[in-house]
Amino acid sequence: MPRTAFAQDGFRQWALSDAFPSGLRAVFVQGEVLLEMSPEEIETHNKVKGEITAALIRFVKAGDLGEVFSDGVLLTNAEAGLSCEPDLTFVSWASFEAERVQLAQKAGQTDRYVELQGRPDLVLEVISDSSVRKDKHVLRDAYRRAGVVEYWLVDARSDVLRFEILVNRAGGFVPSAPSGEAQTSDVLGCAWVLSRSRNRAGRFSYQLNVV
Repeated sequence: MPRTAFAQDGFRQWALSDAFPSGLRAVFVQGEVLLEMSPEEIETHNKVKGEITAALIRFVKAGDLGEVFSDGVLLTNAEAGLSCEPDLTFVSWASFEAERVQLAQKAGQTDRYVELQGRPDLVLEVISDSSVRKDKHVLRDAYRRAGVVEYWLVDARSDVLRFEILVNRAGGFVPSAPSGEAQTSDVLGCAWVLSRSRNRAGRFSYQLNVV
C-alpha cells in the first residue's frame, strides 16, 4: 500500500488505479485504512448479500425509485473523510436530482463512471469475522457523519439471523424496529423481513420480502 493512501485523495487514486490488488477490500476513514484480504464466506456473507441485492434491484426497478449499486463501487464522502465499498448502495432519483450524490466519470470516457460521491440514501453491510469493528463501529459512525439516511446491517454468522435497518437521527443511527421484527424503511416506503431456511443440500437459503 502506498504511503499516500493515508490521505483521502491518495487513497482514492490508489483504489481506482490498476495497481490496486484484485479482491482486496479497503476502507478509508479519517486517515485510518482498514484492509480485508480473506475470502468472502459463502453461507453467511455471499448468499445473504446476493439475496438482498437481487430483491432490492427488483423492487427499485418496479417502482422506478432510483439506482442500486452492488458491491465493488467506491463511495466517497469528503466531509466525513470516508471512502469505502459498501456491500450495496441505493441512491434515489431525488438524491441524484438534488445533487446529493454524483457519479465521477472516468477520464475521457463517456458513460463510464468509477465512483459515487456524496450522501446515498441507503447502504448495506454484511458482517464477517474480520469486519465486526469496521461494520458495527467505524463505518456506522462514518455513515452517520456522511448523512446516509439508512444503514442496513446483517449478521448471519450465528444461529439467530440478525437484520437491522438503522435510521439516521440527530443522536446517531437507531433501529427502525425491535430486533426480530419487520424492519421499516422510510427510504423505500415499506417494511422488510429477512429469513433463512435450508435448501435441498442442507445449506442456507435466504429470502428478503416486503411485508
